[in-house]
Amino acid sequence: MSQMTLIDGLIATYRTLNMQVRPLPEERLGLANGRDGSVRETIRRLRDSELRFSQALKERITGVPMPEFLHDEQPVIGTEHGEEDSTTVLLSQFGTARESTLAMLRGLSDDEWSQSIEGGKTITHRIEQLLQNDRVHLEKINGLLGAPTPSS
Repeated sequence: MSQMTLIDGLIATYRTLNMQVRPLPEERLGLANGRDGSVRETIRRLRDSELRFSQALKERITGVPMPEFLHDEQPVIGTEHGEEDSTTVLLSQFGTARESTLAMLRGLSDDEWSQSIEGGKTITHRIEQLLQNDRVHLEKINGLLGAPTPSS
């Protein structure tokens, strides 16, 4: 995939979440659907993975390692007291982290996109994995809402 296609895909995830999830009442989003959980829980996991990805990308680009406490299962910085945050707040936090990721990606040269990083994978490959993670979460959200799965 081209760099622009990858960036467009990252943007599309947030746009889709804003159109499909944000307008819905919190009562519907917080309802657990058996073992599948709730839309709110799924958005929380999506937010957490985006925050970690954005931080790891920043570490890779700047060369400044993340503080040790970010490597364990402690809450992501800025979300420590957010267990009761509404889905709208979680979406906003996801959007902020996604915009940070996008800003860093837009500043990369072609060579940086194709450089191997940890595990021998390129940033391009890592973004493809992030988009796959997005698709999995969007499909789960659509299933929980009973919405048709968007074509990828």
